Amino acid sequence: MERVVPVLQIDDYQQACDFYVKGLGFSIEFEHRHEPGFPVFMGIRKGDLYFHLSEHGKGHVGTEVYVFVDDILAWYERCQANGIATETPPERKPWGNTDMPLKDPFRNLLRFSQTGTHEGQSTPNKKT
Repeated sequence: MERVVPVLQIDDYQQACDFYVKGLGFSIEFEHRHEPGFPVFMGIRKGDLYFHLSEHGKGHVGTEVYVFVDDILAWYERCQANGIATETPPERKPWGNTDMPLKDPFRNLLRFSQTGTHEGQSTPNKKT
């Protein structure tokens, strides 16, 4: 198995848990602190989606991550049910995806996207 796991910077453990675990439905895979009370480095997962969250200054504030999902409307409904504000509702894009941008409490942008939801425009450099 091969996968990419982005590291997102956080600055509040409880806020991260409220947003990612309670709000979006991720589970905590692991937590590591060098000593009790020290900053956390943690892994979260939902299905095949993985993120690492770090209070150690890893990652960069304002990181943007595309999160490709099978059912964008289910993600939108989950956000609505759990009081998580999205920047816009799912929106059809000219390239054939439906996207929903969402900022976490740490200013990271999660751009949820479902591919192939409608006919998209052709790309000028696309070989046919």
